[in-house]
Formats: sequence, C-alpha cells, structure tokens
Amino acid sequence: MADPDLAKHGFFWPDMPSDHADHTERTQEGAIVKVATAFFEEMERRSEKVNPLKLDGPISRDEWHSAKGRKRPIVDQWFYVDVGVFIAPGGTGKTTLLLFQAICIVLGLDLFGYEVRNAGPVVILTAEDSRETLVARLRYMCHQLGLTDEQVQEVRESVIITDVSGKGIKLTTVEKDVVMPSKVLDRLIVEVGLLCPSLLIVDPMVSFGVGESRINDAEQAMIDAARRIVNTVQCAVLYVHHTGKANARDKTTDQYSGRGGSALADGARMVHVLQRLDPAEWTSATGDTLGPDDSGFVLARPKMTWCQPQPDIFIKRRGYGFERIAAVDPTEGAGAITRQNADKVDQFLRDEFVKGNKHTGRTLQALKMMPRQSMRDAVERLMTDGRLVSEAVTTGRGGARTFLRPIDRPN
Repeated sequence: MADPDLAKHGFFWPDMPSDHADHTERTQEGAIVKVATAFFEEMERRSEKVNPLKLDGPISRDEWHSAKGRKRPIVDQWFYVDVGVFIAPGGTGKTTLLLFQAICIVLGLDLFGYEVRNAGPVVILTAEDSRETLVARLRYMCHQLGLTDEQVQEVRESVIITDVSGKGIKLTTVEKDVVMPSKVLDRLIVEVGLLCPSLLIVDPMVSFGVGESRINDAEQAMIDAARRIVNTVQCAVLYVHHTGKANARDKTTDQYSGRGGSALADGARMVHVLQRLDPAEWTSATGDTLGPDDSGFVLARPKMTWCQPQPDIFIKRRGYGFERIAAVDPTEGAGAITRQNADKVDQFLRDEFVKGNKHTGRTLQALKMMPRQSMRDAVERLMTDGRLVSEAVTTGRGGARTFLRPIDRPN
C-alpha cells in the first residue's frame, strides 16, 4: 500500500510498489529543489537589478525628457515612495496612530486633511506588539470611525500584519566587520512585492537591525535595506523609531530627535516626529481644552524632501479616534490658558467660600495651585471680567483687611 500521506499530494494508486513510491518521493524532492532554486534565482535577479555592478551609460534622450523631479506620493505632502522614519517616545501611541493612517491609505480617506493619492495595501512588520493586539485596535478604530461593512472588509483584506517578535528576523547583518543588508531582506522583497503595497511599516526599527554598538553604520545599513525595498517594490518604507531620552524630556521635534546617530535622519527622505503635550501646552497651541479621556499631540514633519516645508499639526486622541485641531496665534493660546486658570481659581474660591474660608492673593499663591505669575494673571482676569472683587473684612479681627470674593456670592 502507498503511504497515505501521498494522497495529500494527489497520488491515489492504492497498490503502489515500494520502489515506485521511493521514486515518487525523490521526484517530489527534486521538484521542491527546482522551485526553491528558481525562487532564489529570481531574488538574485532582482537584487542585481536594484544593485547593478556595472556603471550606467550616458543619459538617453527619452530619459532626459521623462525623468521626474520628485517621487510618487502615497499621501500628498505626507508619504512618498521613498524611505521615511516616524519618531516618538515609547508609550506615546505611535503604533495606534500609524494604524489610523493605514486605514486612511487603504480606503483612500483624507488623512488629517491631506489627500491620499495612491491608495493600496499596507504591510506591517511588528516585533513589538502582537498581531492579535493590532487586529483588536483596528477593530476598535473601525467601529469608532463608523465604517461600513464593505470598508471594514477592505481594511481586513488590505492591512497585512506579520508578527515576527522573538524570531530573530534581521534586515541587516555584519559580514567581515561591515554592516550590510541580510539575505532575509531578499526574501522579504519577494514576499512584499507580491502584495503590491503602498506602504511598508517596520516597527520598531531597532528590532530589525544589528544593534547600536556601531550606531551610524547600523543605521546606514537599514537605510540601504529600505532603499532596496523601495526600488524593487515601488512602495514607501517607514521605520518606527524611538526618541532619545533627553529629546523625549525636552520634547524636541527636529529631524535628529531619534535616539542613536544621525545617519538615519540624514538618509531618510521623510522624518515625522510625534510628541505628547500636557493640557497647558495643548491649550496654548490650539486654544482647545483636553478632557479627562483626551490626549493631545504635536506631529512635526521636519524633513520632507519631496515637497515644501510642512507646518506642525496638532492631533487630539479620544479612545481610538484621532482628530486634527487647528493651531492658534500664540497670543490667543496664552489667553486661552489664562481663561482656564481663571475658571479653576474661580471654582476653588466658590467652594472655599461655601465652607467659610476666605482667601487673599497671598494665601492663593501659598497653595501653589499653579505658578505665581499664572495665579496673578488668573486673579486679574477674574477681576477684569467682574467675576471677583476684593472685599473688606467686617469682623474687626487683625490680619488681612480684604479678601477675594466671587461676585455673585452674598456676604
């Protein structure tokens, strides 16, 4: 009798002679070797095409007239068919924000007011968050966005998530003390190329390189690896990267905000930097107020090679939804901060007055509810608006002779 496993491969001869079965097994192995050989030959061919060993010839007439001055946009003034890096501190929610951007690219929806010019699949290689976690976030996001069943189906089919955490997948390697793209990269190029994506996200970049012992060499090799993907697959490649500790504390948004060396930012053609804002910073920048369930961010694009310089945008997150909020003039933002502080002081004085406690400007400052100047500005604003008065003490006791009273409270 034949090996029952052969039935899975289409062999149904029940009384197959053993010598014939051995021959069939050898034939199958030969076919597998043949396919594998063809696979690697194709990868080698593509590699040679991307990295030719011969110098190019003179510029032809057709090339002279057809050469384009900038890369094809995926999202206008946002993502182009080139290498990019997205920098943010750990725990900021950068991966969730990227999932939101992936949904917009897949469905062709405007991204914070920017037009998606070439919608298509988005491939995500993650070595940090599990596939299950990212799928759940996508589901929550689609629900919060109110997408139709057809749109949800498109997201499910076109956002390709591959979790390689713990598998040691590296896009670069060290050979003879030189950091260079690895053989895994060739396989990735073939796999990604079959999907014809608009964007490939690699998250986080540090998990796919050789480490940070030779910082700039390692970063430059990652740039070279990404360029090979871009040139072969013709999609945008975005590395997710963390900020340095000092940059995170200082909330810098320049192109060198990422930890490590300068080669990554120098080699990338798109650099996006995300920083979280506290409520006061958010209000100062936007005039808007963050609720208890809200988070505010500034997204800078300090390096955009293929378009004019772009302004910072301010993003409010609530749950799994993201909304762009317009920036305001610094004077208007400062005024909004003063109004917020005034409301806080007003409510505090009202609550204290009910309890029988009376405060002066000095006792308010002693409570350290806010910086001294902010407290002074808030009290001045309340008095200017007619919401607060300085009233004389009528008890005849020593000490302070006036106190601050909310205007609509009786003596």
